[in-house]
Amino acid sequence: MIKNRNIYFALIVVFIFIGCSPKKYFEPTQIDGRIQFDHRLPDKIEVSNRYGATLEDGIVISENGMTQLKINKNSLFLNESQNYYIVTSDCYHIKLIDKNTQESIIIPTSTCALSASIKFNQLAVILEDNSTNIYDIKTKDILFSQKGVSSIAINSLVAAPVFLDTLVVFPTLDGRLLVVDTKSFTPVRNIIINSEKFFNNVTYLVVDGENMFAATGKRLVAIISGQEFSYDGDIQDVLYHKPYVYILTLEGQIIQLDRTLREVNKIKLPFASLNAIVIVGDRLYSIEKRGYLIELDINNFDYRILEVKGSFGKMKLDKMNFYDKNNIYYDKYYFNFNKEQ
Repeated sequence: MIKNRNIYFALIVVFIFIGCSPKKYFEPTQIDGRIQFDHRLPDKIEVSNRYGATLEDGIVISENGMTQLKINKNSLFLNESQNYYIVTSDCYHIKLIDKNTQESIIIPTSTCALSASIKFNQLAVILEDNSTNIYDIKTKDILFSQKGVSSIAINSLVAAPVFLDTLVVFPTLDGRLLVVDTKSFTPVRNIIINSEKFFNNVTYLVVDGENMFAATGKRLVAIISGQEFSYDGDIQDVLYHKPYVYILTLEGQIIQLDRTLREVNKIKLPFASLNAIVIVGDRLYSIEKRGYLIELDINNFDYRILEVKGSFGKMKLDKMNFYDKNNIYYDKYYFNFNKEQ
């Protein structure tokens, strides 16, 4: 999907820089127990994004769990929205697959789609050239299109557009929120989150009533009843779990923020590489790539470190993963943290 040679050059520079630095790893001083990912997937995870994962055999896992959808190697799952699975097809088409009838609507695009969502008969899409488009699903006409500044390199966690009553919020690849009126199809607001040159796409976007939270890799922004608040850091991932926002940082921190992004609680696990945020009840779960599960009490931030067991001892967690509200999927295994299921 990445066609610009400059992107490859930028990535090589990043890897060389990282390779020249002495690597340190997370080493817990105490192991509080062991856990095994006790459910098996039909195949290994081949690719994942913010909204789903595709296994090597083409089966798709969405935010709602295992689906009946199976796609080919030239396709990429983008999202499950309204009553459709949204899939790219050969980079120049978006396929909307009705979840009930399995019938498809194919909409042509000028380049690869990276994220998308649907409301009624409108499809909002972000393309890899940083174009933000709205399509009429019935006529396949483009109702709105605006191209932003091209991004040299992006984070794979690309947030999807969010529809409100008469607006759609586009999380762009250059660190902005573009708000478009879905009746007049005109931009009404442009909110700059951050202006970094690399990996500056909006990776997280959620709206809860009059509260909106959005993040890039360097800044988290909250818009609360029209007021804007921000929090800066090296952000790995974000989850809004009412009434708090939780972030993972590249420094191995798990931080709890209130709606105005003031720190409430935090822990730091030196050199930890954390992925996934699942909150079930009063427990937050995250995995550390050296083979550990972090279980944290969100009320007092006490935590336990559990070693993840595999068939032949401790299992490293440095392969492809995906999570939803109850599960962490890793490689060809998963664990359900909702004990009631």
